[in-house]
Amino acid sequence: MSQGRGKEENLDINKIFEDILFVEEVSQKLGYKEGYKSGKEQLLKGYHLGYHKASIIAAQLGYYSGILEQYLQNNDNTSEKTILIAKILLEDICNIFPECQSKNLDILKAIENIRFKYAKFCSLAKINPLYPEADKLEF
Repeated sequence: MSQGRGKEENLDINKIFEDILFVEEVSQKLGYKEGYKSGKEQLLKGYHLGYHKASIIAAQLGYYSGILEQYLQNNDNTSEKTILIAKILLEDICNIFPECQSKNLDILKAIENIRFKYAKFCSLAKINPLYPEADKLEF
């Protein structure tokens, strides 16, 4: 018991009151540090999610471009409508990501529009529209 009393005698009442007085400031600094650390981790998670989703979209658009270019090079017995859709779709794919980012461009809507047009093209050209390596792209 004498050891416990020794600790009590070493406590400075002024230090205790000072700690109480600055508890809000200390809590604020601690909260800022924890919030900053948490935000940094969330930022990295968001970056990686965006990077992986963009990779999937880029692979699909690259596949679509390859199919369309191959189709246009070998369009011996094809309809004018299918060729026109292929040219428009290839142009849309090339223009989906402008050099300067526009606030008015809704990329997700543009990609859905391209997917819809590609499915329409494949239907007219009698091509299988499925992307064969879609299962390999999921991260």
